[in-house]
Amino acid sequence: MSAVTVSIINLKGGVGKSTLAMLLNEFLVFWFGQRVLLIDMDAQGNLSYIMVPEAQIDEQTREHRTIYDLLKLGLAGRRTNIDSFITKPPFVVSNVARSAATTYPGTIDMVISTPAVAQLDEDLMKLWEAKQPMPDNLRMSLAEAIEPSLDKYDYVLIDCPPGLSIFSSTALMSSNFYISPVIPEPLSLQGVDLVQRRVAELSEKYGHRTRFMGVVLNIVKHYRNTHSRVADLLYSTNQDQYQPFRFWIPDSERLRKIGEFDPDLPGSWGGGVGAKFASLLQKYAQSFVLTNPKAGLLSRTDVEGPNYKLEDRIHSLVEEFRERCQ
Repeated sequence: MSAVTVSIINLKGGVGKSTLAMLLNEFLVFWFGQRVLLIDMDAQGNLSYIMVPEAQIDEQTREHRTIYDLLKLGLAGRRTNIDSFITKPPFVVSNVARSAATTYPGTIDMVISTPAVAQLDEDLMKLWEAKQPMPDNLRMSLAEAIEPSLDKYDYVLIDCPPGLSIFSSTALMSSNFYISPVIPEPLSLQGVDLVQRRVAELSEKYGHRTRFMGVVLNIVKHYRNTHSRVADLLYSTNQDQYQPFRFWIPDSERLRKIGEFDPDLPGSWGGGVGAKFASLLQKYAQSFVLTNPKAGLLSRTDVEGPNYKLEDRIHSLVEEFRERCQ
């Protein structure tokens, strides 16, 4: 059975795409026993640095085994196989101990990104200045590279950069579905609107349909009037357009710490954690329960009660993801 390929995309930055990709893949692997291939398309490389030790990223870069190297071959009109660019255990991926997996044979492989990926924009500019055409199949290069390996995985998750670019288009052309993390604020939703228009344009030009599977409300502060008001609109008036996931992710200091690479913490990786977490729940557990709003469309008291644990909420979200993206 071929893998389901899902792009995680919003053209607005700062909405938590990399954090969502991290928690989706770790719960899919360590809780549900799935085989996941992660692909980092963002020149910021945050997902790579929170999933892979920095020394291994340096080695992959020296060996020309990054997403930039794959796309550069596509720019030259050459086809390739993604297997040549995959970082595998034990070097990767995740700082959750593999003994924590509840179901065998869950595994995470990854194609990393580095800031060098931004060089591809310069390479495209040089083609334009030389009045040379962009290769016709450049937007299909990732899809062609993935295709021979689809039967090795259950999911391929692609972390996309913000903005309209060859990277986001290439990811969408490789995907069966896409989901968009959003902060319940108007600017965040504008980024989704732009993605939906871009997908329609690509579908018309290339005949490849990438289905929208909804928005995941992220970094939610339910006590803020703006967040509560926009969320109520998403779950009512705008539900058909945005198809919001029922379970949303709260603003959480713990998620911020484990979802951002901190180079100022010596000898550390994966959100500044030098040692592996003994289990998935240890990584995502909080020392206190979180409060469900008592009223409004954000409230999930019917299934969670007045309080909930972060790891339980994420588990429910990933179950919903599996139901939608199949």
